[in-house]
Amino acid sequence: MAALRINAERLNATLQSTCTSWGALAAPSTGMCRLTLSPEDKKTRDWLVQECESLGCEVKVDQMGNIFAIRPGTAKDRKPIAMGSHMDTQPAGGRYDGILGVQAALEVLRTLHENNMPTNCPIGLIDWTNEEGARFPGAMMASGVWSTKSSTRLEACWATQDQEGLLMKQALKEIGYFGSVLCDYRENGLECHFELHIEQGPFLERANKTVGVVTSVQGMKWFAVRVTGVEGHSGTTPMPDRSDALVTASRLITAVRDTARQTELGVATVGVINSDTSSQATIPAGVDFIIDIRCPTDDMVDQLATAVFKAFDSVVQEEGNGTAYEIKRTWGLPESKFHTRCIDAVRASALKEVSEDQIMDMKSRAGHDSAWTSRVCPTSMIFVPSKDGISHNPNEYTSPEHCALGAQILLHAVLEYDGKVQKGEY
Repeated sequence: MAALRINAERLNATLQSTCTSWGALAAPSTGMCRLTLSPEDKKTRDWLVQECESLGCEVKVDQMGNIFAIRPGTAKDRKPIAMGSHMDTQPAGGRYDGILGVQAALEVLRTLHENNMPTNCPIGLIDWTNEEGARFPGAMMASGVWSTKSSTRLEACWATQDQEGLLMKQALKEIGYFGSVLCDYRENGLECHFELHIEQGPFLERANKTVGVVTSVQGMKWFAVRVTGVEGHSGTTPMPDRSDALVTASRLITAVRDTARQTELGVATVGVINSDTSSQATIPAGVDFIIDIRCPTDDMVDQLATAVFKAFDSVVQEEGNGTAYEIKRTWGLPESKFHTRCIDAVRASALKEVSEDQIMDMKSRAGHDSAWTSRVCPTSMIFVPSKDGISHNPNEYTSPEHCALGAQILLHAVLEYDGKVQKGEY
């Protein structure tokens, strides 16, 4: 087992060729636009299924389009040790976020296959649907449904619409990935879940480390804010008489940033803004925006949200012009703590490849499918560095060496865990 090595050249060649073929942005960019359930996503899925079947894997698809490719083990009573991530991207994303995790899982399966390496537990690759939430709002959507712990249930996800009004359920059917397997861990369970991912932040690189052993994922909540005022003519309404929803919204958005800075509890972002009228000659009467709040713990998320909304009250009072706001919580991911068994497997595997001073224990600041799997089965993640901490951006980059290192650690983490199961320790 110790001598088993992934094929680094094959891993990186496959990653680049598939990204170039399905979803690449126009040259000279290395960026990606592979929205979930799009034609590009379908082609990538079809390729992945074919590759896994060629390795002797059983492939099944559940009601949310999640792909499970399972390589049989010798034990008939054990669930799969899974390697999961996603292949969908942001509208202008990169080639590594999520994609590396699935490609590395495929490389692990290829390595086991060509070396005729038996395992006690089945070994599985999972491509989770709609992790990004860029086309159908709701990040980590399908893994959340599978876990049964998300507040957004299966039918609600199916009813989610993209910007063109297409239902997610219809999109699944159109690309042929509306599966019959129940999207429920109780019906389609896992022994454990490992995920290789780029860090998406600067901390490994700044600390001159090469491997992150991920112990948890920070908590996060999204809030939809509706600001209302009075529509009016931009030329005839005197300035003192205006109830301008957009002006008030701009001050509220600034308050989001200022409050996060002042409290130092975590981070808060506004990335979506919509005006009802969007007319140059009209004073806006309604503006919508979404706040994304993320902190190390759930209590800190609530504290920051409370502080932000208190600042909102002050802004509206200062404006004193009849503008008002309403808030609705739209999505959330509780703080997720990973399992010691998987953390130990990742650390032991990392130590086979690098020295201890190259390893950093980390809390993920971004959401991942592993956050939901950790609710129902032992889970951990492996981070490798992101150049300059850039992600969700065409300039996202992780070196071939670091990609290969992460895949090698993933291989050994899976085998480490399988060995413990075989010995009866787990």
